[in-house]
Amino acid sequence: MDLQNNIKRLIDSKREGDYWDLKEVPHDNNAELLHDIICLANSLHKGDRFLIFGVTDPKEGATVKGLNSNQKSRKTQVNYIDFLRSKPFAGDCRPEVELHTIIIEEKEIDVLIIFDNPLKPYYLTEDYKFKPQNSKETIVRANYIYTRTNDTNTPIDKSADIGIIEKMWKQRFGLDLSPLERMELLLMKPNEWFKDIGNKPYAYHKEFPEFRIEFSDVEEFWEVFSFFFTNNKSFLGNATFKYHSTTLFELEYMYCDEMRIELSVPKTEYLKLNASKNWYYYFDLNELNGKFLYFMTNGLTNLNYRGSEFPFIIFDNKLQRELFNKFVIENQHLLNEITPGFHGVYAKESMLQQNKDSVIDPVFIDKIIQIYKMDSA
Repeated sequence: MDLQNNIKRLIDSKREGDYWDLKEVPHDNNAELLHDIICLANSLHKGDRFLIFGVTDPKEGATVKGLNSNQKSRKTQVNYIDFLRSKPFAGDCRPEVELHTIIIEEKEIDVLIIFDNPLKPYYLTEDYKFKPQNSKETIVRANYIYTRTNDTNTPIDKSADIGIIEKMWKQRFGLDLSPLERMELLLMKPNEWFKDIGNKPYAYHKEFPEFRIEFSDVEEFWEVFSFFFTNNKSFLGNATFKYHSTTLFELEYMYCDEMRIELSVPKTEYLKLNASKNWYYYFDLNELNGKFLYFMTNGLTNLNYRGSEFPFIIFDNKLQRELFNKFVIENQHLLNEITPGFHGVYAKESMLQQNKDSVIDPVFIDKIIQIYKMDSA
């Protein structure tokens, strides 16, 4: 379900819940804003949370009022990110947010997405105080752990019940997860693993060695992305993810640039455009192969090698991919205006020289990556 339909469904429910909160206007009290964000971020709900601006309280009918461009206290995404970055969160773990403006009933509303990351409980190490004009001071207390239960926030002068706080810590350390879910969580902590890919046919988590990955032998193969690297030889293998002796799942892995860089295998996306070959490669960090990529690259720190262009797009989540696809479809003229870069042209020429053909066009990949960089700037 896309963001607009999801938010409309929540508004139409005429209520609030443990992962969404309705506000008629943006906060003019930054302490109350911070309290609301922390409460949602610490909700035990599994999934993203939403602070929705431009909709009245359910007691007033959850009516869409909308926001205008010069709305008092209305903020941009940069404003929200800078606001959270400046606060003294314990361990420098702070909620990750993303702002979207959408149209509901022909009116603009703002939706602040608070992503479900395994870092709760979020709390401050110093009091945060804010005093609006003609109003008393509001304080978000240091070391108080706030949350949201059903449609109610923890009062700003109290801390959540100890039982709920214990569940937050269990979520943080993955103690409430199934073995499959724990494996996914551990893959996002690549430095905690023993691994020597290419030399050892296995890897295991140092603290929880019952979580293992077994790597098969590899065979040579090719894909369009192979020709973006200096050496177009690529090799494909299979990785088996195990908990004790139980196989949790299997994924393909590969070497590119001969045997110099190890990656998981990307997915392909097709766009309905006027051009004839509209495929590109991508990873979604919320999906298994995206988490495996994060593991293989030690946190996405080795994505460019020997001057090669990394021929994949990395999305944080499905919503980001859907919004990017929508942007491309609505701005198809950019594909004609963009000059393909060296790597896309080089890949196409190399494929022609070796009589390789594919429904995937390396020049289109080059252009779509340039558009992604423009859209992300």
